[in-house]
This record gives sequence, C-alpha cells and structure tokens, in this order.
Amino acid sequence: MNARPPDPGLHWFAERGWRPFPFQRELWRAAAAGESGLLHAGTGTGKTYAAWFAAIRRGLLTVPPAGASLRVLWITPMRALAADTAAALQAPVADLAPGWEVGLRTGDTSSAQRR
Repeated sequence: MNARPPDPGLHWFAERGWRPFPFQRELWRAAAAGESGLLHAGTGTGKTYAAWFAAIRRGLLTVPPAGASLRVLWITPMRALAADTAAALQAPVADLAPGWEVGLRTGDTSSAQRR
C-alpha cells in the first residue's frame, strides 16, 4: 500500500491555525489535474493562496524538463496591492520552496532588473 505524501500546503496552513476553504481545495485539485479556469471570489476570501498554492504544489511535485524552470507571472492591477501581494506570496515560499524567488516589478522597475 503506497502512502500518499503529505501536502506541504495543508501543513503550512495548519501551522497557522488555518483551514483551506472548499473553493481553495477545489482549485488545487483542478490545477493538479491540469485544468484551467477563472476564480471569482470576494476580497479577503483567500484567492491569492488558492492560486499560489496550486503553483507551489505543481512546482514541488513535478520535475521540469532539463534546462527548464517553473515561472509564475502574477499580475495585479493596482500598484498599491503589489507590495502586499508580494509579501503574501513570499510567506509560504520561505518555508516550502526556499530556492524560489518572488520578484516585484512595477513601472518604476529598472530595465536591467526587468531583464
């Protein structure tokens, strides 16, 4: 009998006393199955972690072809949200995927850094 590996995202949530919402779990399952879609939920309901943990899980559980790497492009329509979003994205990365980098680009980012 093969034991299913623990889900690092669920452990990360549990360490904070959090439980994923059903829509987050649904998104994680759909993403793991290779599906795409549109997430629509109210402000402050966990959309960021719904999508971000789908990417983290995929990045941790799949091996990219030689020479390839996983990149996630996160676009936020408001500059005021960019720093908060980057901080939210970085929080689980530090624990779950320490080799990953979260970068922030705005209209003020130098062309050298954008490259």
